[in-house]
This record gives sequence, structure tokens and C-alpha cells, in this order.
Amino acid sequence: MKMSLKIKSALILGLVIVLPLTGCKKEAPFEGYTISGAVKGLDKAKVKLIEMNFTDRGSKPKVIDSTQMTNGAFTFKGTVEHPDRVFIEIGDEFHSEFFLENSDITLELDTGESKRGQLKAKVTGSALQQVYEVQQAKIDSIMNQEKFAPLQAIRPKMEAAYKSKDEAKIKAFQEWRAQFSDLESQRQNERRSFMIQYAKDHPDSPVAPWILAFQFSEGRMSKEEMKAIYPIFTGGAKHTAMFKYYEKTYNDIFKNLGVGSMAPDFILNDVNGKEVSLKGVEAKYKLVDFWASWCVPCRASFPHLKELYKKYKKDGFEVIAIGTADAEAKWRKAIEEDQTPWMHLNDTDQDHQYGIVARKYGVPFLPTTFLMDENEKIILRNPSKEELDAKLEELFGY
Repeated sequence: MKMSLKIKSALILGLVIVLPLTGCKKEAPFEGYTISGAVKGLDKAKVKLIEMNFTDRGSKPKVIDSTQMTNGAFTFKGTVEHPDRVFIEIGDEFHSEFFLENSDITLELDTGESKRGQLKAKVTGSALQQVYEVQQAKIDSIMNQEKFAPLQAIRPKMEAAYKSKDEAKIKAFQEWRAQFSDLESQRQNERRSFMIQYAKDHPDSPVAPWILAFQFSEGRMSKEEMKAIYPIFTGGAKHTAMFKYYEKTYNDIFKNLGVGSMAPDFILNDVNGKEVSLKGVEAKYKLVDFWASWCVPCRASFPHLKELYKKYKKDGFEVIAIGTADAEAKWRKAIEEDQTPWMHLNDTDQDHQYGIVARKYGVPFLPTTFLMDENEKIILRNPSKEELDAKLEELFGY
């Protein structure tokens, strides 16, 4: 049976139409992230993409990926389950931060603009990074208002006073600074209000916890505020490293190591190498104070703490100062310089930033203090100067 010319033509045309559809199938688009980085002023270096971790500052960082930079350029490719802010380490000297999400991201860095190794990355391709930068600019504008200009003189004067180790100069600085206390409070309150409001307005955004940042802490927020803010976060916000820090902080304060909880026992060496346990310290009330030689607020608190120690020591008050996150030689030198008369214990760990006891106590920052009774029941956690004074006066009756 012969095929007509029209049928033959139709079959040939059909093949022409079908073949491209079956033979040129397109690959599915990549749904992860691609990071293209360029570093000015550096040719070769090992580059690491690192996950943030604020819940255990002594732990080794989790490396998401690593690569070798050549000719000042590097590339990463992968998939992230939840967008978050990450840390990028370039060689042994430089580092930066940015929001990682599943998109094509470009990083431009310049070693000539380094501030103690910190590089501010010019980021394109990350929508979350853009949102974050806009909000940070708003915070900066609050802090840099003309009415707050007099506060710029405080830090250099403070550093000079405490560096002198002269108690008279330190006291003079504190008296001078007192005139700015209302202005400092106003600036901090305006900044804090903006941060809290942003979190309330964007509770599901991964950016929100990073805008609020470490404002969610005992020294910067009342416990009532922390209880109110903690439950508002939802969705992507709860998958961030910063929210994990909030979760640990909240549990430590209100569940594990809060007022009414029992402080865990420990054994550490004193300045003479003698082992001392918390339970072995005989005192009616014990103030456990985590500090470091480099911590300016820690050492700034010592003159007043000396007054309290002198006042209540004879009636059963003991200070147990635990040096952590410090070199032993610097710890010993600071004790000698400050002439602090109380018990000093060493909690250094060569493999971790904080020592084992500081990690056991979930120390979030320095100084961190716990006032407890003779049975190690916590009475106050990170009290202010005024709170500690009032509580000791109440406990000792004068």
C-alpha cells in the first residue's frame, strides 16, 4: 500500500515538532545558593563559611563549607534549609558576616578597610541582607542624633581612667560621667524601643532577632520584658542562631539557673593551686562573680564590691571570683593590680573561650554574678549595683 504525498509530509512535520520536545529537555533550575566573593588586597587564602553559635561560646565553630581563594576570588554553592546570618572567615586574619539564603549572592570585601580583622561586606543578591542594612542605618541615625553628641567623649575618657588603675581617677571619671546619665538613658531607650518595635512588627522574619540582637539579655531588658518578647517570635525567626541564643538565655534565667534554682557545684584551683569547691566555701551568702582581666565593667565594679566585702565579710559574706576566658598570667596580674581581697579561682580552658564552670553556668557575658545562700540556692542573678546593695542590707539587717 502506497502512502500519499500529503500523509508523508504530515508525518515528517510531526517528527520535526516532537523531536525537539523529547530530545532537548531542560534541567531544573538550581534552588540553592551560589556565593561569588571577591577580596581586594588578598590573593590566596582558605575561606570558611561558618554557622553562628551563641549558645556555647566555647564550642568549636561548625563549618558549613570551605574553599581555597585564588586571585582574590572564591565561590560557594549549596542549599540552606533556613535563611540565617552567617560568618565568613578569610585566612587567619579577616572575617565578615552576611545573610545567607537560597539565591545568587555576591560579596565584595576590601582588606584595606579592616577594623581589627572585621570587613564590612558589600552584599548583593540577598534580600534579607538589604532589609537588615536598612534597619541598621535607622539604628545608627538614632544613636548619632545631634542631641547625643556630648556622649562621644565618654568612651575615650573611660578607657583612659580604667587603664590608669588609679582609683582616684576612676572615681573622678564616674563623677564626671554622672552628668550624662539621663542623656545616656534617653539614647539607649530610643534605640531599644526601635529594636523591640521592629521585632513586634516582624515576628516571623529571620531579620527580627538580629535587629533586637543582644538587647535580649539581663542587663539590657527587664525580666518582665523578656517574658513578653520571647513568645512573639514565629516562623523563620525561630530558626536563626540568634533566637537559639534567646531560647537558651530564657531557659537559663527562668528555668535552669534562675532565682530559686540550685547552683551546680564545681571544683577549681585558687591562686595557690589549692582545690576549692563551691559547697566547701563556708559562708551565709556567696557571690559568685565571673570576670576577666580584659573586661572593663568587671574591674570597674571591684571598688564598690570591696566596700561591700569589708562591710559584710565578718557576718558571713564571701565573694568567689572566677576568672574565665583569660590567660592565667593576665588573670594573676589583674588580681595583683586590683588588690582584690576575696577568693580567686581559675577557670581557663585552652581549647575553649570560656572555662568549664562558666559553660556549666551558661555565662552569657562578663561580668555575670550569682548571689546565693549557704545551700547554693540562687537569690539574685546578675543584680545591678543597687539591687545587690538592697538585698545585702535586707539579708544582714544593716
